[in-house]
Amino acid sequence: MVMAGSEERVARAEEVLRGYGLSEVGWRRSPGGNLGELLTDLLEWCDATQHGFERALAAARAQRQAESPGTGGGATGRGGAGRAESA
Repeated sequence: MVMAGSEERVARAEEVLRGYGLSEVGWRRSPGGNLGELLTDLLEWCDATQHGFERALAAARAQRQAESPGTGGGATGRGGAGRAESA
């Protein structure tokens, strides 16, 4: 399996979020608002398909830390809280 680099991951995320921005109401939301919508959709998908969101998030954080040592494990970004809230 080929690991995706940070730039590739950012590009894929931007592509997905661009789709949210092109939706009927998405163009009125901020990028952060569209990110919130994506995360809410993923929470709903996990509930509907019985996948553990928190478990997947923890695994993704561990993978990010392994791929990018020194990131501190918390994805804060611009205006981010640095940790996931329980839903």
